[in-house]
Amino acid sequence: MMEPVEFITFGKLHNLYLLGTAGIWFILPFIGAMWMNPAQRKVIAWVLCLLTVGNEIADDILRLSLGIWSASDDLPLHMCGFSIFLSAYAVVTKNQDAFELAYFWGIAGAIQAIITPDPSRWPLGHISVFWNFLSHGIIILNVLWLIIAEGMRCRISSFYSVVMITCGTAFVVSFLNKWLDANYWFLCNPPGGDSPFLMGTFPDHLLAFAGFAFIIVWLIYIPMYLIAKRNVKTKKTEVVH
Repeated sequence: MMEPVEFITFGKLHNLYLLGTAGIWFILPFIGAMWMNPAQRKVIAWVLCLLTVGNEIADDILRLSLGIWSASDDLPLHMCGFSIFLSAYAVVTKNQDAFELAYFWGIAGAIQAIITPDPSRWPLGHISVFWNFLSHGIIILNVLWLIIAEGMRCRISSFYSVVMITCGTAFVVSFLNKWLDANYWFLCNPPGGDSPFLMGTFPDHLLAFAGFAFIIVWLIYIPMYLIAKRNVKTKKTEVVH
């Protein structure tokens, strides 16, 4: 176990990570869109996939080697854990269903984890800080790569299907939490840190979680909905002419 890091939300260290992460999010996808051919973009997609999965595996190996890995805390059963593998799969296959889940779950969950992180889950000092921003940041990078470099968009029906899948997954995870004595998806207790998205104690924090989650997912959905509607209208116009 390493010395804990004094991490202040929107403090100097946090702001440096935010600035660096945001820069990579947009610089690499725009380079891919403007200056790379399909073969080059495919290579970058595989690099992103391997980095995404490799980072998760390396984190588990390190925790196992230090004797701090736990099935109740370190399985990839949080929303961001699912998003890691969904985004890695989507970035190389361009699978529409995986992309849409990674878009909604990844952006909603990872943005929260980056803006309002939970230092209580960082047992490895500055290594944990770096890993937190890498593991969550690369989810969003994968999604933005698919949107900007590959031109992928969500379907009009994606919001409703993702809401149903989310509810079903949360139901299953709640049983896994009971079996593992865990707190995946923070269904049993809110996380530590300064997150305004999960307030109160069980079960009140679930109401806050559901409310904030619905608002965030809806806001994320609006630009994709408008683009999808415009594309449908364009196609209808082309058919008429």
